[in-house]
Amino acid sequence: MNFTVTISAPELANAIQSLAQAITNNPHISAAESIPATLVPSVAPPVGVPVQQPLQGVQQQYVPPTPTSYQQPQQQTQPVQQTFNPAPGASVPTTTQTYTMDQLAVAATQLNDAGRRAELVSLLSSFGIQALTALPQEQYGAFATKLREMGAKI
Repeated sequence: MNFTVTISAPELANAIQSLAQAITNNPHISAAESIPATLVPSVAPPVGVPVQQPLQGVQQQYVPPTPTSYQQPQQQTQPVQQTFNPAPGASVPTTTQTYTMDQLAVAATQLNDAGRRAELVSLLSSFGIQALTALPQEQYGAFATKLREMGAKI
């Protein structure tokens, strides 16, 4: 199975050719430092695209095209309010947010950095621990709730 890929990018081809020409004409680059001909790409312009020939004796300078401004269209969305009315007597499934030690540590660090170390130590004591690493995993949710009540973002 053979695949043929054709890339049409005349601006890129012109830029590469201009760069190769500038390197070749640079008096500060010796012949040993110049790019070997095998590494200079041979780029053929697509059919129907005019080719700009460099003027003889004129130093060319590549000026990159200026980016066009693009604004992403603003999509307005309406908030969706959903109500859940379970059937009488039906059980309502509940989900619990799970937290990692890293999330708790980041939230606790926010409080510590805000100068609330004493409150943080008091919170740890209320859970019967002296360090966050001693907090049992089953208490992560309750600890996160308390951190949130204290103003931490978690």
